[in-house]
Amino acid sequence: MTRSNLAIKAFFVAASLLVLAACTPDADQDTEQPDSGLWQDVIDDAGDADETSNPDANGEDDPWQTLPEKPWPSTETGPFEVAYRYDHVTYQPRGDNEEPRSFDLSIWYPTFEDDGDSARYFGLINRFGVWEDADPALREPAPIMLFSHGNSALSVQSYFWTEFLASHGWIVLAPDHTGNTFVDTEGAINLGSAVYRPQDLSAALDYLIDLPADDPLHGWASDDVAVSGHSFGGTTSLSIAGSSFPVDELLAQCESGELSDRYCDLISEEHAELFRERFLDPRISAAIPQSPGGGSILAEGVAEIEIPILLWTARDDGMTSNEEDGDPIWEGLNGVDDVRIDVAQAAHFTFSNMCDYFSSIDDIANEGCGEEFMSPQEIHPIHNTYSLEFLRLHLFGDQEAASWFGPDHEPLHENLEFSFK
Repeated sequence: MTRSNLAIKAFFVAASLLVLAACTPDADQDTEQPDSGLWQDVIDDAGDADETSNPDANGEDDPWQTLPEKPWPSTETGPFEVAYRYDHVTYQPRGDNEEPRSFDLSIWYPTFEDDGDSARYFGLINRFGVWEDADPALREPAPIMLFSHGNSALSVQSYFWTEFLASHGWIVLAPDHTGNTFVDTEGAINLGSAVYRPQDLSAALDYLIDLPADDPLHGWASDDVAVSGHSFGGTTSLSIAGSSFPVDELLAQCESGELSDRYCDLISEEHAELFRERFLDPRISAAIPQSPGGGSILAEGVAEIEIPILLWTARDDGMTSNEEDGDPIWEGLNGVDDVRIDVAQAAHFTFSNMCDYFSSIDDIANEGCGEEFMSPQEIHPIHNTYSLEFLRLHLFGDQEAASWFGPDHEPLHENLEFSFK
């Protein structure tokens, strides 16, 4: 959630610049595509295929036999190739007289395929080495990550994180929150979508679970479910994780004019009862919000959350600052397993892929992309490592992962400051 016109300009400019990506070679054209290396590295490390794999019924090597032994290093991309598909979901949201709601859904998942049509995110950004509609590489139910994008952004905004999880065997579900993408708002801040965002995530999980028997992903959803999100998506993560809201206090402040109209849009009279009931989805077992906003609103409500939280904040964030957002949210959290990682030389867009494409834009560069900040190539693998280890500890009970958050752990970078409850 943002509080300045910077978000408006950033994403409005992003919308126009993304059109330039359409000029990049289409996956169907005769263009050399670099090897993603995910699965090929595993084969190279395995040595002679005749000695390490067993042929299947068709005389071909069984790729499952060449997988390295678990646990796969969290400091590296996982052993799977990454597949991607784009679906459409319609559901009935909570509330009186609500019309059916629809949204587009990005899905990442593991595959063994290393050829075919490369994904093209939002029809504009070519992702060579991410395979569109490839067959899934699943033989047991996979853990699920729900991801929520920031205000006026898109489901594919943090593919450094979603692709990484898929390479480690996860299924990732990321809605384009209808009414709050840059296509819908042209960068404007729309806090009124807060009533639908957590419901979108729950509906995405329902969609995966209820896929028909002939769908390649049918039956592969496990009970291990986590949620993550950036900015307004981080706020959404805390909401679906069980945060409560000071509804009556906020309505009174709106009535008296003490609260800005923008924040009054967050909780309207029409949806006040829904916020009183909260948006908790009990199927979720851990949450990883990144630079969440709404500190003044959530400071007390996050104490209601009962699942482990890994909170990522950026020391130089000028949009959801530590002073107004990160610190109050962290102070409000009270779970014994909660962890905060605050990153120096980082800002709002550090936890996204915005810097990969728009670092030449001053307003964006000043929020995590300039030379004075840690580069995406530096911070993204660090984020992925700690986040995956946090999930391994709290979803799968992997006690070896606890050492990453223990008193004797040496941080992967000097810019990381850890806080514990």
